[in-house]
Amino acid sequence: MRPAHKADFRTVLGEQLKREQCTTGTRVKILEDITKWANDPSSGSPRVFWLTGQAGSGKTTIAYTIAKNFEKGGNATRLRTVLGGNFLCSRQFAETRERTRIVPTIAYQLARECKPYAGALCNADNFDAVYRDVPTQLKDLFVGPWQPSTLDKELPQYLILIDALDEINGDGGSAFLRDLLTVVDESDLRGFKFLVTSRPDPRVVTLCKSFTSEAVCWLQQVPIEEAESDIRTYLTAKLPKLKNSPELDVLVRQADGLFIYAATAVKYLTPHHSITVREQTKMLENLVSKSYKPASANSATFLIDVLYQQIMFDAFSKFEDEFLTCRLRILYTFLCTAEHTSTSVVAALVAEEEEIAQAVAEDLHAVLYIQDNCVFWHHASFPDFIFDPARSNFDNCVFWCNEHAHHSLLGESCFRVMKSGLRFNMGDIKSSFLFDNDDTEALSEKVNNNISAVLRYSTCHWTHHLPSPQSVGKTDHLCFYISEFLQLHVLFWIEAMNLLQLLSQCTPILQRAHEWVLKVRTLWFEMYCNKY
Repeated sequence: MRPAHKADFRTVLGEQLKREQCTTGTRVKILEDITKWANDPSSGSPRVFWLTGQAGSGKTTIAYTIAKNFEKGGNATRLRTVLGGNFLCSRQFAETRERTRIVPTIAYQLARECKPYAGALCNADNFDAVYRDVPTQLKDLFVGPWQPSTLDKELPQYLILIDALDEINGDGGSAFLRDLLTVVDESDLRGFKFLVTSRPDPRVVTLCKSFTSEAVCWLQQVPIEEAESDIRTYLTAKLPKLKNSPELDVLVRQADGLFIYAATAVKYLTPHHSITVREQTKMLENLVSKSYKPASANSATFLIDVLYQQIMFDAFSKFEDEFLTCRLRILYTFLCTAEHTSTSVVAALVAEEEEIAQAVAEDLHAVLYIQDNCVFWHHASFPDFIFDPARSNFDNCVFWCNEHAHHSLLGESCFRVMKSGLRFNMGDIKSSFLFDNDDTEALSEKVNNNISAVLRYSTCHWTHHLPSPQSVGKTDHLCFYISEFLQLHVLFWIEAMNLLQLLSQCTPILQRAHEWVLKVRTLWFEMYCNKY
């Protein structure tokens, strides 16, 4: 079924991505409205509920809370509806930002919850649909097997939750919602409710105009008094030593109903090392004195930018020249790697000391964190901030990451690492007459010793760092590296991929490289023709 296990709130949010339920006493009306809708089995109740709001307004926290409440074994004894499946989209992992992974994941989860559906799914035997387009997946993996399942009158109503569709690659989120709405309109899906959350993407707004007002919740339309009350409750719970501080009231007002602002401020005010109440109070005073609202108050983006600017200034203002460049390169690499990885791998990719990478992650604890030895960001608005020059360059401080240039640098690093690390017989197998599985335990130990973490990353992800062909003129050195790699190291690379049990990925990786080179050559030819 190819389920994306990292998209399940029970694994990702609990073990890797740091998420919490809504603080007690907050978001009360919104949670009640969604719960009432989800529990309503009547035919007049909308099948789809769209929860929307600007970045940082708390959509995922609400979705996570709803998922916990409807999970079987949680509050299911008093609820008429059970969580049937969930998919929490996220740019943090490849499998959680691909729209073709959503339906197979939900089908897999639903089959574990509903035995009649699981039986019908097996009988249909359309599992090759997991590699097809979304409409085919919905038809073969969802609608088709569900029809005979509805004959069981004892089944509960199932809630399907899909969070943060805007984090799907490209316009895949709105395309998926279009396909889902089409299926809901054309098929008999009694027994299902779909809760979908996303930013107010214009394409999604257009798709959802047919929704009744009951089935849409715009978080930005929540009365400011209600939002401020919720944020005050949240800040008091998270910063109990500052609950009587007048500056805390200022922080509530400055948050302007934006939960990501409040949550980031809490992380900023609670560093990993011990801190006295006096020091925390001084940090809060400094924060609210430097944060302000513009006269035209546009809002969310401005508010969070001011906070991110303060965090970046605190972390980097004491460094200059090559020392600043070094730390910024490490930060950019945290945000640009194909998968979240360790400080040691990041340091090796930019040829710096791991101690410095560790220090960067710690200095930016308000926006980054380390879990399972990998570096994550707390919220997608932070990389958005760093990749936008209009937002991350301010007051003579230049913190902007040029994605194309940095990916080019990392691509070059991957080739450097592979050139020095790949060799014949990476597994140190004594004879070519021995098979890999003749002594798997010894071979596994050899592979772990001979293929370092940074070599493993470079071997698997070098094509991820091929920059956009549009940055022509800055890619000629990468074409040289690819040519040298194919002439001298490709067989060693294939051997390493085989030892890593990733041999099936070799063809797709080489195809991506081939397509990239063709695009670059086409652009070079067009530039030459235009010049002469």
